Amino acid sequence: MKTSNFWLSKEVMLAAAFTVLITVPFVVFGGNKVIYVDKDNSGTEDGSNSHPYRTISRALKHADGGTEVRIKSGTYKENITIPKDVKVLSNSEDADKVTIKGDNGDLPVVIMKDDAKLSYVTIKNGFHGVRINEDANAHLFKVEIKNNKRDGIHIDKAPTKKKFRVMLDKVKISNNGRAGIFSEKRFIVIVNSDITSNRSDGIDLAAGTEAWLENNRFNDNKGSGAKLIMDGAEIWTKKNSFRNNSREGVEISSFGLDGKIGFKKASFVGNHRYGITKLARTGQGLKGFSGLFLGEGVNIDRFEKNLAGNISAILRGF
Repeated sequence: MKTSNFWLSKEVMLAAAFTVLITVPFVVFGGNKVIYVDKDNSGTEDGSNSHPYRTISRALKHADGGTEVRIKSGTYKENITIPKDVKVLSNSEDADKVTIKGDNGDLPVVIMKDDAKLSYVTIKNGFHGVRINEDANAHLFKVEIKNNKRDGIHIDKAPTKKKFRVMLDKVKISNNGRAGIFSEKRFIVIVNSDITSNRSDGIDLAAGTEAWLENNRFNDNKGSGAKLIMDGAEIWTKKNSFRNNSREGVEISSFGLDGKIGFKKASFVGNHRYGITKLARTGQGLKGFSGLFLGEGVNIDRFEKNLAGNISAILRGF
């Protein structure tokens, strides 16, 4: 575990890259085709504000690139696929006003294709809450995802390029049957979000993932707050909380390839095992933790009341 000038230069670069993403809302009203949905409409359906469609699925059949599908309050029992470059959002900024509840519990409630956007809705009762396709640059903003059989969000593998970035901002993910977020190798940005009380890990990221995590809470999960793999990783974090998880705050595995994982101003408090567990998955993995960086000085990480200790020695997992 160490700090270095590399940490500073990497953080500056990432902060510059993500400032536009975080400060510019992705939901832009006006100037686009708008289709309306209201389950309580009893008359003609043409997608207009006066004659909205009764289901989201029907609206999406008429949506093409640049379309906004605005949903009026209520519970919609259906599974939907958001097409390329389509926005789906509530007519309110309160996610509780619109619930999309899976009609088929063996399918994701929502599948997102390239440049799909989802905002101001609650997603529940599917196999996964949201599944993001391998070719998709997807954004979620102010979405609540809960009570799904497996992962809250399941992210398919894609090259770690901006073209395939997944962005989560102000998302709440809780009480899902497996991980709050499971991602194959991908480029991911998660900010200002709560990933709590899931029945496995808060977040589980595959080898080779590139990620920026800032101001999130990975708390009260039945597994680890976060499960990360060192090999090929570029994962940088700032001001995240890993509290009261039933295993470790963060489990970091190494199979022996180089990677970089950094924590700054993190809180590792009250976890039932270690704050951070270092787990070698192969003999070579015993030497694989030189890329673990912890904050120092004003950026120091906080470790308190972790039952097995703050940071483990390198443990064998093979």
